[in-house]
Formats: sequence, C-alpha cells, structure tokens
Amino acid sequence: MKKTYRVGVIGCGAVWKYHRLVFEMSDRLVCACVFDPVAERTQEAAALTGGRAAGSAEEVLTAADVDIVAVLSPAFTHADYVETGAAAGKHFMLEKPMSATLAESERIVRAIAAAGVKCFHPTLRALASDVFAKLQELTAENGPLGPVKSAFYHLVGAPLTRSPWMVDRARCFPPAEYDPHVFDTFLELTGDAPRAVFCHKGNYCRPFAQDDVTTMQIDFRGGRYLQFDCHWVLDPDWNCGSTQSFDIICERGLIRHKWFGLEWHTKDGKGEFESARNVVNGVRTQGNRFEHYHALIDGIENGTKLSPDEHDGLRYVRIQDAALRSAETGQRIPL
Repeated sequence: MKKTYRVGVIGCGAVWKYHRLVFEMSDRLVCACVFDPVAERTQEAAALTGGRAAGSAEEVLTAADVDIVAVLSPAFTHADYVETGAAAGKHFMLEKPMSATLAESERIVRAIAAAGVKCFHPTLRALASDVFAKLQELTAENGPLGPVKSAFYHLVGAPLTRSPWMVDRARCFPPAEYDPHVFDTFLELTGDAPRAVFCHKGNYCRPFAQDDVTTMQIDFRGGRYLQFDCHWVLDPDWNCGSTQSFDIICERGLIRHKWFGLEWHTKDGKGEFESARNVVNGVRTQGNRFEHYHALIDGIENGTKLSPDEHDGLRYVRIQDAALRSAETGQRIPL
C-alpha cells in the first residue's frame, strides 16, 4: 500500500490557492496543519483543508505528524525555516524565490545536504513542464529553430502587492519575483554558465521606498546573452494592465515564450503550443502542482533526482547576488 504523505503549510497568501488544490487532486497527500502570521488566513486554510491551525511556523516545522513542509512564505524567511525543518527530518516543497541573499541560499543547500532530505523548488519549467519539453525540442541542435543565442525579458507592471516586506529594500529585490523563472529556464535550456552581470536599479516612479526600475545584462561563457528588465512603475489604481514579453532568439528563428504557451517564427512559417498544465477541469491551477509533490515523493522513496531543486535555486540566486553588487558599485561583476 502506498504511503500517504502529510503536508504542513507555512504561508497562506497568493500562491497558497494553487497548493491547496493538491489535496483535492492527489490521494497521496493530506494537509496536516497550516500556519500564516495572519490568523484569519490560518483559520480559513484549516477550514478548507481539514488540517489543524498551527500556532507558529516552528510548530509546523517540528510537528511529528508532518512529512513535507510547503514553504510558501516570503523569501527572507526561507533559510531559517529550512534549517529548522531539515534538522527535524522534514522534506520541502520550497517556493521561489529561494532566498533573499546568496548567503541564505547557501545555508539552505547546506542544511538539506546535512540532513539528507529532499527539496522540490518549482519554477516555470516545472509549472509548465510540457512547454519546457517543447522548448527543448525546438532548440535542439537539429531542432526547427536550433540552439538559443540570446533572450530578452521585459516587464512593465504594478507591484504585486503593497505588503510592507515587498517594498522594503532590505527584504525584497523586486525582480526576484520574476527572474527565477527566466533565469532557470535559460540556464537549463542552454546548459550555459554566466560569465558576468551588469545591473542598474533605482526608484523613479512610485512613492514608496523601493527600487521600481531594474535592468540586468548577463553574458554567458558560451557566448550567449540574456537581458532582464523589471519595471514596477504602474500605479495599481490606474486602469491599465501590465505588459510582459520573453523573447528567445535562436539560430534559425524566434520563440515568444508566453509562460503557459509558445509562439515561434522561422523563415518557413510559424507555430504555436499551449500548455495542458494551466487549467484542470476548468480550474486555473498555474501548473499541476500535485505532480511536483508526486515528484518529491518519488525522490524521497526512490532517490530520484529532483529538478528543479535547491541547487537550481542557488544557480539563479548567484546571478541575483551579482546584479545587486553591480547596482551598488556601478561595475560589471564577473562570475
């Protein structure tokens, strides 16, 4: 008989609504307990899942009836939580961004290795795994578009939230809410390693003490180039939506990455692909997250290598760290 895994949840904010669906979609997962610093969220999540309302994050991390901890809290909390939970033998579903700093990411990697536990770290290639598989097919050496040469991500939008931590320079690097998806996709798709990073950031448009304009330029050892622009310059109260593009330039064409879909153009015409991972039975799921938990279970039971995992998280946080150092010094930072 297959084991049922008991999940403890920390953080019942925006991304929680997607994780909650796993308990409805999988017969291998039950919610043991939930915690959020906002008591009303804790009570609501407990009522929806049947899990008990925990009194603290530490209670979830050390509870005897928890096998997997879903860490859905802000990035600056992750290192402390993983260290505590790993020491108690818990496995992790660790949401992005992995951490707020490089030192914290390194602590996470060390804690997981020392405890011998498993960690799944869902970024875009896991959320839309069929899209990523299509990207690999298109950009193979002999694929229709050929290998990736460069990529350009551009966002003009409003801040995701006005929560205090999201507008605190010491706690939040705004691009980190987006760049894990772009960096992880580019790194895994190309197998290339960053050579140097240049970054400019500043507070130009919005009346809160957070940088709202950021541009990163990343050169790679294989000769590739990635530019990442994240601009939190729209007022949330304005009657306009954000704009976003992720263009991937290949040897023989262009791919427009639409998160849960692709559009590509070559001299022979164009093609499209839509993910089956975005909607299940009419419900917008933002990825079949129960598949991620099942992959984590497979890693726990059979030692299967997880991808993405904490090492993938560390790869993109190294780029973020270099970007922050570049913005502070005005210099190009070699890696």
